[in-house]
Amino acid sequence: MSEDNKTPLLDRRTFLGVSTAIGAMAATGSAPAIAQSRASRPVVISSGNGFQYRNGGSETCVERAFRLMTEGEDVLESLVSGVNIVELDPEDTSVGYGGLPDALGHVSLDSCCMHGPLKRAGGVAALQGVRTPSNVAKAVADMTDHHLLVGQGAQDFARQMGFAIEDDLNTERSRQRFMEWRRRIDPAHYPDPQRQASLSPHAVRDFTRNSLEVAEQMASEG
Repeated sequence: MSEDNKTPLLDRRTFLGVSTAIGAMAATGSAPAIAQSRASRPVVISSGNGFQYRNGGSETCVERAFRLMTEGEDVLESLVSGVNIVELDPEDTSVGYGGLPDALGHVSLDSCCMHGPLKRAGGVAALQGVRTPSNVAKAVADMTDHHLLVGQGAQDFARQMGFAIEDDLNTERSRQRFMEWRRRIDPAHYPDPQRQASLSPHAVRDFTRNSLEVAEQMASEG
């Protein structure tokens, strides 16, 4: 790079002077145009399920969020309302009610949200028992000075905020998927029911005998 094209460096005195001037402009309401809001057409971006699931209604997540924004509703409230469609749809297994469970069979949900203009953010992780974790995440942003609540603390907060806590968020579909996963990783303890039904009594006795032999061998090996 030639000397003519180099950007001049600010010394400490100049930098502090510029910073002070910008702060004064902001305090007197004469902030640069880049910091001022301007009308623009909203854009809603979603993963595939935001375009697919409608929970029995007429709108997808993206369609509802975009409609509410263009009607003048708050941006974050519009987005969360759209996300609720997917969270409540039992056909979707990625978020909310009927989401795929963890290794213990519990549906543990995560959600985070951010409100840019208000400079607020909130989130929950490993939350159990609440179908719409996005609503709880928004409550964290609106009602607390925290950014993230996890596990039992997230559930306790949700209960305090009046959210319904359910014992089990599994649907028949998510439970079947969980059992299929268990059978694949641990076939000795979760045998395939169809295969098990086709085994003769002799084969069942052999299976039981072999299982006991393996258990005894593992016990002797410590």
